[in-house]
Amino acid sequence: MDRRSVLKMGGGLSALAALSPESVIGRAEAKAEKELGKVKITDVKTASIKLGKYDVELVKVETDSGIYGLGETYPQTAGGAENIKHVKKAVIGKDPLQVEYLFYQMLVRGRRSSSRTGAMSGAIAGIETALWDLAGKILNMPVYKLLGGKFHDKLLIYHDTGGPKNSLDPKAWLAVAQESVEYGFKAFKFDFSQRHNPWSRSITGKELNGWIRIVEKTREYLGGDYYFGIDLKYRNSLPDAQRLINALEPYKLWFIEDPLPPLNIAAMKRITDESDIPIMTGEHFHTRQTWRELIETEACDYIHPDTQKCGGLLETKWIADWADLHYIPMACHNMCSPVGTMASAHVCTATRSFFTLESDSINIPHWKDIIVRQDGGKFYKDGYLTVSDKPGLGIELNEDVCKKHLSKGSSFFK
Repeated sequence: MDRRSVLKMGGGLSALAALSPESVIGRAEAKAEKELGKVKITDVKTASIKLGKYDVELVKVETDSGIYGLGETYPQTAGGAENIKHVKKAVIGKDPLQVEYLFYQMLVRGRRSSSRTGAMSGAIAGIETALWDLAGKILNMPVYKLLGGKFHDKLLIYHDTGGPKNSLDPKAWLAVAQESVEYGFKAFKFDFSQRHNPWSRSITGKELNGWIRIVEKTREYLGGDYYFGIDLKYRNSLPDAQRLINALEPYKLWFIEDPLPPLNIAAMKRITDESDIPIMTGEHFHTRQTWRELIETEACDYIHPDTQKCGGLLETKWIADWADLHYIPMACHNMCSPVGTMASAHVCTATRSFFTLESDSINIPHWKDIIVRQDGGKFYKDGYLTVSDKPGLGIELNEDVCKKHLSKGSSFFK
């Protein structure tokens, strides 16, 4: 495809002139149009931002045209910035429109650090996401169009509330549910994490009965139509997980997430086959290689990949489309900043089998202020998220907010 055809497909980079003249994209527009196909990556930089209990690692891919792309790695990934420093050598000097090719180059570069099955895939995801943002800006197209187009006009957000710590009082949990409803969410989940004896993965009778009462009272408050799920935090034995799931079946739960530790696929399949409540798992899996047995044996009812962990946007879509061959829908795990959330939203928009995206940090005061939407829209509206039709991810960083909340020892992309 020649330069003129690409510009015609993308609506012409001249449309970028409608942006503020102070915009980095706007300033780079003329040069980018002139050098379409010749833009080269010059560097990959990171900035760590403090978000409540964890830090997020933002990624910036810079080019010789002045346009840049934004991405994010998985939170709490060991050595995230160092991993990025290692694999970025695979992309510097390359054409940023070669996204899939560069993804494989990074996998090869990071293969000695388990790039397909470990923390390195999170670093690669951060750069890959930024490459999609960059490609969208160069081609004047939103990322979801580059990933195949829009299946969903708006995305249902489910609120990961966690829950009150060390409490079995239904009133305390109801207060959390009420707060979620007041935020405007239409769906949420509680985290039930046994504390009695984590080594034996046993649930005490007191915990079991307490969780049943919490679910019963919460369902009474919500009514039958509200989406309500439970995360068991992968800490239970098979028989105790079965006991709890059987006891919760009358309450029409949306899903049970991670009832067992993640890597025994046969045990997860047994739980799934015997449960009337849909079983969801997958946040601890990485690239497609780690998903094969789970999907091919149909060992869960819903997959739950994390875009910032499993390798990036295209890898997430491939995993979801693979699962869709088995009629297994995709929920998208998400515990990151608005940068990663909007990136995940683009791949969710372009994925046929998607049904819900997680949000777990809305209660952090500066969380939503880290970015500015290019379309001026709200982040969440009535429990849903829509993606922007602006180029790339349709966002820019609020630099003042980011710099104010830099993690200790971090610089702002220096």
